[in-house]
Amino acid sequence: MNQGARTVELNPLLSQVSLPAFLDQVQDGLCVVDRDRRIVLWNRSAHELTGFAPADMIGKATVDVLALRSIAGEALATDETDPLARCMRSGIGGIVPQMILMATAAGRGLPVSLSVGPLHDADGATVGAIALFRGMRDEYQQRRLAVEIQKRTITQGGFARNGVRVDTLYVPLDEIGGDFLEAFFLDERSLIATLADATGHGISASLFTMVYKSLLHGAFARHQKPSSVLENVNRAFLETAGIDGFYVGACLVRYNPSTREGVYSAAGHPRGLLFAPSGGGYALRDTIGVQSLMLGMDDTARFKEVEFHLADGEFLLLVSDGMLESPCREGGQFGMKGIEAFFARYSGREPLGELLTACRRCGAFDPMGDDVSAILLTPSTGS
Repeated sequence: MNQGARTVELNPLLSQVSLPAFLDQVQDGLCVVDRDRRIVLWNRSAHELTGFAPADMIGKATVDVLALRSIAGEALATDETDPLARCMRSGIGGIVPQMILMATAAGRGLPVSLSVGPLHDADGATVGAIALFRGMRDEYQQRRLAVEIQKRTITQGGFARNGVRVDTLYVPLDEIGGDFLEAFFLDERSLIATLADATGHGISASLFTMVYKSLLHGAFARHQKPSSVLENVNRAFLETAGIDGFYVGACLVRYNPSTREGVYSAAGHPRGLLFAPSGGGYALRDTIGVQSLMLGMDDTARFKEVEFHLADGEFLLLVSDGMLESPCREGGQFGMKGIEAFFARYSGREPLGELLTACRRCGAFDPMGDDVSAILLTPSTGS
């Protein structure tokens, strides 16, 4: 089919219908913009949802009047972040995966579900874009509650205690993620660090990570070895929350700061990365990992362990596949090579935050296309 050809034939009935009147009957807010993102159409539902009348909106740029932003507060105003600009540049439309906040006449942000699509002229050239939006205030309140619960279950900010420093990074794709991380002491000689990544995103995935956390703490009451803990969690997960097609990848570390010895085990999770000082930065000394199924796949699954040691200046990095598989503008993925290149010249004090910045600079998408989480363990003289 030639570009611009109709995919739906017009019925003669439609010639009798007033287009403006028809668009005012659409129950979702509808906004049409030109190439400069200036509003050329603003329907009745858009007026009712936002309080902005068409006379106040026509001819104005969406970046000035709608002030789109993510739930986390990030402004979506640039060519790279504005959904309308991105769909015109790429020629691809669809449902924006994140809930969006839109300005209203009352001054409060309106949570909306947003769909966008490019508009083409008869020759196939992009001449504008269309946006459909629906209010999501009730869903937003539920998600905010889920976000607050999740914030209280993960380890944020890191800490230094008993001769080990722990740095953490948690950046969900949406305001709530399907990744989970936690670091805590079972006793003075046993630091536990874990990452988990549930299939999917959003609230449904976060529920599975909450199940993982609950089962993990229960398993430590009966087992000491990370492999045995994961086997116990796997069986309990299948008994209580197992649903076909929904799994959890996880890695689990038990580390003794006194001896600097640790044990690593995993269930379908990326390898741990051991770095040592080299020149002005750090070089990858070793990787630690095991071949294993994800949690929830097989109740007879067994999980192996790998021992490791951290010398002065060395550190262990646990990272989710959201960073490893992040697409780069030049092609390929950020991957282990991107992490190695970053640490080869790193000498700062905020390793995970700066690593995330490096990954974003390389990335083809902003925001990133998946949840990102990481834990970094290093021997420390801090109390």
